Amino acid sequence: MKPTQSLFKMFLLPILMVALPALLLMTIAMEMRVKQSLDKLDTIAQVATMWLVIGVMGGLIGAAFFFVWHSNKRLMIIGDAILSLADSQQKLSTFQAIEQMSRQRRGSLKRIAMALMTFKDAEKQRREAEGKVHRLLYYDPLTKLPNWQLMREHLQHSLDKSHQTDTYGALIYIDVDDFKRINNSWGHRMGDNLLQQIAGRLTGLKVEGTTIGRLGSDEFMVIIDGLANEQLKAAEEVELFAEQLQQALNPCYRMENKKHFLSVSLGIALFHGAQESVDSLFQYSNAAVHLAKLTSPNGLRFYDPAVQAELEARTSLEHDLRLAIERQEFVLVYQSQVDSLGRTIGAEALIRWEHPRNGFVSPGTFIPLAEETGLIVPIGNWVLEAACEQLVAWANDEHTKHLTLAVNVSAIQFQQPDFVDTVCAMLTKSGASAHRLKLELTESTMIGKVDNIIARMHQLKALGVSFSLDDFGTGYSSLQYLKRLPLDQIKIDQSFVCKLHRDTDDKAIVQTIIAMGHSLGLQVIAEGVENLEHWRYLNEHQCHAYQGYYFCKPVSATEMVLRSLAPPRMLT
Repeated sequence: MKPTQSLFKMFLLPILMVALPALLLMTIAMEMRVKQSLDKLDTIAQVATMWLVIGVMGGLIGAAFFFVWHSNKRLMIIGDAILSLADSQQKLSTFQAIEQMSRQRRGSLKRIAMALMTFKDAEKQRREAEGKVHRLLYYDPLTKLPNWQLMREHLQHSLDKSHQTDTYGALIYIDVDDFKRINNSWGHRMGDNLLQQIAGRLTGLKVEGTTIGRLGSDEFMVIIDGLANEQLKAAEEVELFAEQLQQALNPCYRMENKKHFLSVSLGIALFHGAQESVDSLFQYSNAAVHLAKLTSPNGLRFYDPAVQAELEARTSLEHDLRLAIERQEFVLVYQSQVDSLGRTIGAEALIRWEHPRNGFVSPGTFIPLAEETGLIVPIGNWVLEAACEQLVAWANDEHTKHLTLAVNVSAIQFQQPDFVDTVCAMLTKSGASAHRLKLELTESTMIGKVDNIIARMHQLKALGVSFSLDDFGTGYSSLQYLKRLPLDQIKIDQSFVCKLHRDTDDKAIVQTIIAMGHSLGLQVIAEGVENLEHWRYLNEHQCHAYQGYYFCKPVSATEMVLRSLAPPRMLT
C-alpha cells in the first residue's frame, strides 16, 4: 500500500466516525416521529433514549477529534523535519520524534520516518563536507586563522564600513624577522610550531574591532576598524596597538624545552573611505614592512609613497637580476692579498654587475636582494665557475701560477645539498687546481646543523680546497665550534682595521684575533688595510697577510697580472 493511500484512509476514517452516527441519529429521529403519529410512547423512555443517543454520538465525535489531533501532531513533526532538511542555513534538529516513529512495528509513518532518517544522515554528511571545503578555502590549516581569501573579504567590508561611518581603519602587515634562518636551521616542524604559537598570541589579544589572519609563510595580517575620524589621532591609536602586538610577540618561545627569541617587523597602511582598493592597501602595507625590516629588527613603519617607489624599483631590479646571468652582465674583479713583505700571494674574486641601463650596480645593492630571492645560488655558481677558469689562466703563466684565489660563498649556497658535487664538477670541468681555490665562509653559515656543515667542509678539504672564515668577530663567534671547523684562515673584518690607528678598543680586538689564530694554528689575514699605519701595526703583531686599498683596489684579471709583476711595497 502506498503512503498516500494510507494517509487518505487516515483522514477518511475520522470523517466516517462522525458522519455515520449523525446519519444514524437522523434516522432514529425520523422513525420516532412516524411512531408518534401511530401510537404514543412513554415520555420518559423517549428522553432516556435521546440522552443515550447523544452520549454515544459525543463519545464517537470526541474519539474522532482525538484521532485527528494525534495524526495531525505526527504530520506536523514530519513537516518540521522536512523543513529542517530543506533549509541548509538551519541547524539540523535531533530528530528524536522521527527516530521514535521509525521504531514502530509497521505502518506508513514508519516508512516515512525511516526515509527521513536516511535523508538526515545524508544531509549531515553533505553539510560536514561543505564545511570542510569552506575551511580549506577560507582558513589556514596550520594556524586555523582566516587566510588571505577571507581576509580580502573582511578588508573590503572594513573599507565599506569606513566609508559609511566616516572613520579610519588600518591594515597591519606582520613579518617575522629572519624566519627563514630559523626554518632552515631547526627544521620545518619547529618552524610550524613557532607559527602556531605566534597565531595563539595574536588571537589571545582579543581586541574589539580587529580581525587577524595569516597570509602564508611567516606573514600575518591584522585589520582594525573604528579608529578616529582624524588621521593623526587614528595613526596614534594604531601605533599604540602595534606596540602591543610587538610586546605580545617578542617574549621568548619554548620549543622542545629550548628557548627561542625572535622579533617582528610591522608595516601599517591607514585607510579612510572607499578611495583605496584591497590590493593597493596590501601593497602599501607590504612596502612599509619591507622598509621596516631594512631599517632594524623589530621595526615599525607607516606606508609612505616613497616606500612604494622603492618597492617598484626593487621589483624592477629583481627582474633584471634574473636576466643578468643569461645576458652575461656579471664580471669578476680581483683585489690582491699580500704577505708581510708586501709580495702578492693571491687575490679575492669580487663580483660586479654591469647593468645595461644603470651602469655598475653596487654589490651592496644586489647581493642582499639575490640572497632574499634565492638568486644567490645561481650567481654564486657562476662566480665559482669563472674563478676556476681564472685559476687555469693564471696557472699557465709563470708569474701567476702560485696565486691562490678566494671566493665568497653565501650561507644559502653552501647549505645546498649538491654544493660539494657542484664544486667537484667545476674543478673537473675547468681543470683548475683545488689547492689554489679558497672558499670564504661567513659565520652565519655555521648557524644550524654544524655537524653537517663540518662534514661538508671535510669533503672539500679532501679535494685540496682551503677555507677562510670571513668577517671574523662580527657575527656569532663561538670558540666551541671554531676549534672544530677545518679552517685554514680567519679574516679580520675591516670594521676593526679602519680605525686601528686611533681606537684602542679595535687594537685590543685585533690583537686578540691574531693571538687566537696563532694558538689555533690558523693563518690570519686583515682586510681594509688603507694606509701604512694599519700595515705597520698589523705586521708588528704578526698578522700573516693583508688586503686593502693601500696595496690594490679591485682590478681586472689583466691588471692583476701586471700588479703581480710589479715590485712589492716596502714596509718602511
